[in-house]
Amino acid sequence: MNKLFTSLLLLFVLSGLSVPQANSQALSPALMERLQAMSPAQRQALAQRYGIDLSTISSVAGSQRTNLGERGQELRPFDSVDQQLQWELFNAEQDSMGGDPRFKRSTTPDEEVTQRFGLDLFNQQVSTFSPTDDSPISDDYVLGIGDELVVYLFGKETAEHIAQVNRDGMVTIPKLGHIAIAGQTLAQAKSLISQRVASQMIGVDASISLGRLRAIGIFLAGEVATPGAYSVSATTTVTQALFQAGGVSDIGSLRNIQVKRGGETIGVFDVYDLLMSGDSSGDIRLQSGDIVFVPPYGAIVEVTGEVKRPKVYEIEGGETLGDLLEMAGGLTHDALADLASIRRSWGEETGLPEVMNVDLSQTEALQQAVFGGDVILVRARGEALRNSVSLKGSVYRPGTYGWQDGLRVTDLVANGERDLTLNVDMDYALVVRIKNIRQDIEVLQFNLGDALLNPGGANDLELQPRDQVLIFSLPQVEVDVDEQIGEFEGGNQRLASTADVLYVQESGSITQQRLPNVVTRTDTMRQSDSKQAGEGESLKQKDELGLDVDRGERAVLLKPVIEKLRLQARQQEPAQVVSISGAVRAEGDYPLVANATLRGLVAAAGGLKDNAFLEAAELRRLANVGSGQMSVNYQMIDLDRIMSGEALIELASRDHLTVREIPDWDPTEAVEVSGEVRFPGTYRLQKGETLSDIVRRAGGLTEDAFVEGAMLKRKSVAERERERAKELAASIRQSVASSLLTEEVQTVALSELDLITRELESFEGQGRLLIDLPAALSGDSFADVQLFDGDTLEVPQVSANVTIVGEVKRQGTHSYNKTMSLEDYLALSAGLTSRADQEGIYVVRANGSVETLERTWWRFGKEQIMLRPGDTIVVPVDGRYKESLVAWRDITQIIYQGAVSLAAVLAL
Repeated sequence: MNKLFTSLLLLFVLSGLSVPQANSQALSPALMERLQAMSPAQRQALAQRYGIDLSTISSVAGSQRTNLGERGQELRPFDSVDQQLQWELFNAEQDSMGGDPRFKRSTTPDEEVTQRFGLDLFNQQVSTFSPTDDSPISDDYVLGIGDELVVYLFGKETAEHIAQVNRDGMVTIPKLGHIAIAGQTLAQAKSLISQRVASQMIGVDASISLGRLRAIGIFLAGEVATPGAYSVSATTTVTQALFQAGGVSDIGSLRNIQVKRGGETIGVFDVYDLLMSGDSSGDIRLQSGDIVFVPPYGAIVEVTGEVKRPKVYEIEGGETLGDLLEMAGGLTHDALADLASIRRSWGEETGLPEVMNVDLSQTEALQQAVFGGDVILVRARGEALRNSVSLKGSVYRPGTYGWQDGLRVTDLVANGERDLTLNVDMDYALVVRIKNIRQDIEVLQFNLGDALLNPGGANDLELQPRDQVLIFSLPQVEVDVDEQIGEFEGGNQRLASTADVLYVQESGSITQQRLPNVVTRTDTMRQSDSKQAGEGESLKQKDELGLDVDRGERAVLLKPVIEKLRLQARQQEPAQVVSISGAVRAEGDYPLVANATLRGLVAAAGGLKDNAFLEAAELRRLANVGSGQMSVNYQMIDLDRIMSGEALIELASRDHLTVREIPDWDPTEAVEVSGEVRFPGTYRLQKGETLSDIVRRAGGLTEDAFVEGAMLKRKSVAERERERAKELAASIRQSVASSLLTEEVQTVALSELDLITRELESFEGQGRLLIDLPAALSGDSFADVQLFDGDTLEVPQVSANVTIVGEVKRQGTHSYNKTMSLEDYLALSAGLTSRADQEGIYVVRANGSVETLERTWWRFGKEQIMLRPGDTIVVPVDGRYKESLVAWRDITQIIYQGAVSLAAVLAL
């Protein structure tokens, strides 16, 4: 009854039903919780994996085994099922956590775990083993007690008999009697039964096959994951038994797995034979009572580096370095065989660890013995290529090319249209060359355009092995695109890219010209939108910050060259670097090439800008005067003569050229004029131009121009307004923070204050500058203000209105009437509200100026403000206003307190 009760409990657990309290005696609480936490699909998969059919579980009281499954598969006793379920759940849990920590080596975060070869065979997340009972059985299978034979009779008589080998080793077949077959092979049993049928049943033939196999009891001991007794199928081999036990432990041997029978070792299984050569001859079939013993491993050796299977390998006595490399799958194609090393944990003379170099290409080296603890490192060849040159930069096909004697630059870029991108710089290119055994470099400069025009000429440099040819793209110059658009007329303008360049051959030289009728657009040196024209590959690549950059950009290509030149500098050999700044297209540091000149440095920087001041550039030169001191010399240079070739100045290490800009020269400065002028638009600005000048250039004012209301907006004024608003917000925050430390009463919520300060901080500023355009046009020099880049002048149309805003009962705009006074306009707005500040009324004129009533209070008969068209009357709120009820309450309280005080005095 105990077996029946236990089987029913397993059925309840696996089917997700509530489990009685008594079940805790058969299953551990942890296992119960894990099974109950599984989904029905997971429980079903687990049952199928171990041959359990949830719908046909049955048990026989007092039996030594439990029959599970429609096929009649015989499994181990239930306590072994529990044990196997626990192991399966443990594996599933460890898989979700990244594996069993017992099988891992402790490593640093930067060190990758090198696992022992073969260990993961039994430690897979997806199991490759599932017990089966319907696989073909070979004729050499030895029958034993519990095996079933199925005998089919056909011919004169047809019948089917299932006979089980009993404890006496015999089967009983009707009309044939008892036949002893225990200990015989399946082939012998078939022959014996067939002979009995032929002799005892005339005219009848027999076909014999195996039915259900017997269960055998084995024991797994030693360094296995879960040692203990197992009830397994009679066809179970050594590897199948290890699979059921979860494999070997982290110190278990894979090459010395022993099978003991009757107190003797009858076989030794080497897993490496199975994994490396497919030899399963040692994977023998187990018999009842066998013991599978896994001892600890003996010696292990680690093979790392450029081998096909870098692992830790278990070795046996007598194995050589060649055998170990064969285990590792051999060397990879990148292996440097003649410079491998062996790190041995002990030395023959000192006993201390030592390292030995070994040439794996020599047969003698492969025959030397290896020992436990050795670490074999096979290094990679590296990226250095012999007889090669590299091409980088603004080309369609950058990369490494083969070198041969006589190779020149034009052999790599023979066709400019085919090989070079459209934004290539034809005036500046470099060859970086390794010049000595110390790996020092030297840099050669050449004119790419001249090399293409004159193959084999002075600029078509002859290359040497390991040379790098750097082809640069045109440097980018910052230009205001919107302002450039204003320079062109017509509606067919478009935005140009760096690809809009023509290469024109004139008088034996190649020049670069922009395509006509386009607007030049350049961003910064590291632009993100330069693209290669046509359908070729993109010119972009990622820099060290992950930004898109033009692969021909100077900063990207020159950075490693400049760093190398500085690193190789030493005493008496200063860094071969020069620099340039100012009005050039690409400021920065550049390599000092042989016979370098100022003209070459300007070409390296992409040429001069339009605003370069050629008459007086400055050359700074450092000189070592001895005693640890340096002198600095400055020389004024006429760049006009340098660029024309009339003068030649050679450069020295750390020279710096400063190209000055023409003072106050900016061809892009402009102002915008809109409104009532004859020709509104954007106008280029000349230094010193004023309001009257720009109105005159715009064709003058129209008849509908409201001159008094002209507005001038300036970017610098708007910026100051933004700064003042931010300062006010900070002042408010500081004032509120200080009040929180005192006993002041807070009348405004902090949320409201936060909203106010945020609004102030986001204020963009109006940028309006008060002007008197009529006075400026009449010749008043004080009113005729000077204009600056970005100013906007707006002349509105004549306005015959007066607007009233603020604390009036009805805000609005009214037609201007010169006979009406301020009081009349307030009356048109239904008068003032009770919250109006009558003394604070002011008028905003059309030009932005403000006029107040502080000295012309109209209600007392004094002079009133004369209103004009376009004026705005503003009635502010009286900050001292109180409601009448509150005021009378305060007055009553004062009278009451005074009366009480008087009564107290009279009572004395």
